Amino acid sequence: MKKILIADNISSVANKIFEENELLFDIKIGLSEDELISIIPEYSALLVRSGVTVTRKIIDNASVLKVIGRPGVGVDNVDLAAASENNIIVMNTPLGNVQATAELTFALIHSLFRKITDANNSMHANKWDKKIFIGNELNKKNIVIVGFGNIGKKISQISIAYGMKVFVVSKSISVKDEREYNVKAVSFDESLELADIITFHNKLSAQSKYMINSESISKMKDSAVVINCARGGIVNESDLKEAIQNKKIYGYGVDVYENEPDLKSIFTGMNNVVMTPHIGASTKEAQEKVAKLIAEQIVDYLLHDKISNQVK
Repeated sequence: MKKILIADNISSVANKIFEENELLFDIKIGLSEDELISIIPEYSALLVRSGVTVTRKIIDNASVLKVIGRPGVGVDNVDLAAASENNIIVMNTPLGNVQATAELTFALIHSLFRKITDANNSMHANKWDKKIFIGNELNKKNIVIVGFGNIGKKISQISIAYGMKVFVVSKSISVKDEREYNVKAVSFDESLELADIITFHNKLSAQSKYMINSESISKMKDSAVVINCARGGIVNESDLKEAIQNKKIYGYGVDVYENEPDLKSIFTGMNNVVMTPHIGASTKEAQEKVAKLIAEQIVDYLLHDKISNQVK
C-alpha cells in the first residue's frame, strides 16, 4: 500500500486531495534526521518545505520512496544527487509562489524608497516627523532584475506599470522575451552602473555566490538599493553592511539570509535596512496554491505514473 509522509507544515488542502484519492498519509512534523531515517522505509512519497533537510542518509534508507514533493520552488534542502542515484523523483511547484514573492519584493522596495518602516516607528513613538520622511518615486527609475524566470517576469510587469525602465540579467532571456516584456538584456557588470534598484530572483550556484560584494558595490550608484528575495548566499552580507555604513550604497531589502534562521543578523538596528524572516511565499493564497499543486502532482505520479515539474 502506497503511503505519504507529510514532514513539514503544509496547508490541509493537500490532506483533502489525498483523502479524495484514497491515499494513506501521516503528518509527522519536527522529526530529527535519525527519526526520519527510522520511519522513511514505510513511505512511497515525502512532502517537505524548507524546514526539513532531506539528507543522503535519509534517502539511502528510503527503500520504497518514489517521490519527494516540495510545495514551493527551492530544493536546496534536498540532496538531489542522492535522490537521482536512488531513482527518486523530486518535484516542486514553480508557479505557486510567484505572486506572493513579487508582491513582497515591491513591499521591500516601497519600504526603502518611502521610508515606511522609519515613519511607522516614529508614529508609534507618538511623533509627527513629517518633514524628515522625504522619499523617492519609482517612476522612471532603473530596475535591474537578476534572473528571468516566473518571478522575474512578474516583477518586470509590475515595474512597467510603475513607469520604470527594466533591465534583465539572465543567460536564458531571448529576444522574444525582451520584446514581449518590454525589457532590455544587459550583462551583470553593465547593470551595476545602471541600477537604481537591483533585485535578485535567481538560483544560488557557484557562479551566483556573492554576486553582491565590495567590488560589485563599488560600481553602483550610492543611491541604489539591493533587494534579495532569492537566496542569502547571493549577497556578501559583511560587504553590504560596510557599504551601507559608509554610504556607498543606500539600502538593503532582504527576505533571505546566508544562515537561517538568522536570529542575530549583522543588520540588526541599521538604518536603511528592511528585513523579513523568509516570508516570500507566506500568504494564505500561496500556501493553499502550492499545497494543492504538489498534492495533485504526487497523486498523478503515484496513481498514474505522470511526472510534473521534476527538478533536474
